[in-house]
Amino acid sequence: MRTLLAALAVAASGLVIGSPAQASAPGGTGAVSRPAVIDVSGAEGGTAAQKQQALLDYWTPERVRRATGEGKDGPNGAPAGERVDPRVTAAVEGPYSTAVGKLVFEHADGRPDHCTGTAVNSESEILVLTAAHCLHEGPDGTWTKNVVFIPARHHGDEPFGRFTAWNVATSSLWASGDKPDWEHDYGMVVTNDNAAGQTVVEAAGGYQIVPDARTGEQVSVMGYSGPPYDGEHQEFCADLIEPTVPPLNMWQVECANMTPGSSGSPWLLDYDYATGSGYIGGLNSISDTQGFMASPRFDARAGEFVALMEQIAGARP
Repeated sequence: MRTLLAALAVAASGLVIGSPAQASAPGGTGAVSRPAVIDVSGAEGGTAAQKQQALLDYWTPERVRRATGEGKDGPNGAPAGERVDPRVTAAVEGPYSTAVGKLVFEHADGRPDHCTGTAVNSESEILVLTAAHCLHEGPDGTWTKNVVFIPARHHGDEPFGRFTAWNVATSSLWASGDKPDWEHDYGMVVTNDNAAGQTVVEAAGGYQIVPDARTGEQVSVMGYSGPPYDGEHQEFCADLIEPTVPPLNMWQVECANMTPGSSGSPWLLDYDYATGSGYIGGLNSISDTQGFMASPRFDARAGEFVALMEQIAGARP
């Protein structure tokens, strides 16, 4: 199990997605970002508002439902449906977070897909955290396009509306080098407001990101798992953090129901089942075939990334 997760650091190259654009960071750390791409019929030559509306119209309820992560291959190259742990037999719903949502997008070739995102309770109130591989393929790869965040989506119900992407970014360490750096597999979406003029945190709430999760600490994970699940409700898992073995320097938990589509799901520390409060201490990155999910460690470089994203968010009109 741990041996397999360690091996993924070398073998993983096909999880998902998107070309490094504008770098911002001293000493090779920080963020790589670009304006979000809208590539749908009706968006050509329109104003920003018209392009956003064209994108919202493009993501019909049926298209959102079909974006179930089936286009993604697992780290070992096996189709997503063949990577499901045999212990997973049925969808069991548990606690539900309004700040967690389905992140839909398309690959550069037009294939629909989805991950999971979480609204971040920061000063700007417009940031959504997800896995970097949901936004960009990594070195020499391409960015995803037509990104929309739908918090608390549940079998077609969208209680807080939709939030189109204004800007997308990943850690610069993810977008550089000669292979994907899973230890820095985190990214963010700078969102536009919803149709009611609310920021994502005003509408759905959010969680603060904290560093220094610890071995043995319990995390609660919520995500929009794809096959054999429908990607239309939040799967829930709780487990104790343990380290992966070298050379992979990440955290891991055993969460067999976190299948492709749950990438980017938050690892919530100090989660209160009654109030839904907690803190983000990690996120779903890569998994193995035995039900273990790994997260980057939120270190000082992750803190630099969040700070840079707040600067980028401050430039949104």
